[in-house]
Amino acid sequence: MRSILALAALVTALPAAALLTRADRDDAEYLELATRYPAAVSIAPDVEGALITPRWVLTSARGAMLLQAARARPPLELGGKPNSIEATFIHPEWDQGRRADIALVFLREPVTGIAPLALMRERDENEEIVFVVGHGAGRKRAGINTVDRVADRTLELKVKPLAEASDLQGAAAASENGAPAFVERSGKALLAGVFSGNEGDWQVFTRVSTYAEWIEQTMLREGVKPPKPR
Repeated sequence: MRSILALAALVTALPAAALLTRADRDDAEYLELATRYPAAVSIAPDVEGALITPRWVLTSARGAMLLQAARARPPLELGGKPNSIEATFIHPEWDQGRRADIALVFLREPVTGIAPLALMRERDENEEIVFVVGHGAGRKRAGINTVDRVADRTLELKVKPLAEASDLQGAAAASENGAPAFVERSGKALLAGVFSGNEGDWQVFTRVSTYAEWIEQTMLREGVKPPKPR
């Protein structure tokens, strides 16, 4: 807890719901870094995700639950065009906590103008540099950290004190449910994790490589169904 409190004390003066960033770095650097990840999208207030096909967004189960609970979903615009949510699919093993905290959002219309990102499949994420993206406070920012601990179902990033932090260290805010974490291999961004929450001074991300098969099977099974009438 000490590390995350220390970072919170050092962050730039941003609204509380924004990606936590270093106070000694210009916010413009975080905004600029985020432009490299157009597939990281905001689905609704407090719900983040990543476009993995033109009609599918990967997010957290908690984020999908918020979408399901909303009485009226806010207007959704992706790729500069209006869109809407056709359906949400929460992993059946989700236990309201960290286990299987992953879900899919099926869009009514295919997104154009944004290239979807591939899933991370290799299970060698330990010590990998990752880029965390969030839209807190209405502006898209990206920060850098490393995968410091790996479990079968999760990736964990430690929020480090300033002396040990990356040049643009960033940490997802608690409200940025499903915020994506990317790795880069040979100049290509791969989706490695979705933000599940904090445990002390650790940020926990659901490990995409563990759930790649479920993701693909769900898209194949559900994507071929005809859309609901308008």
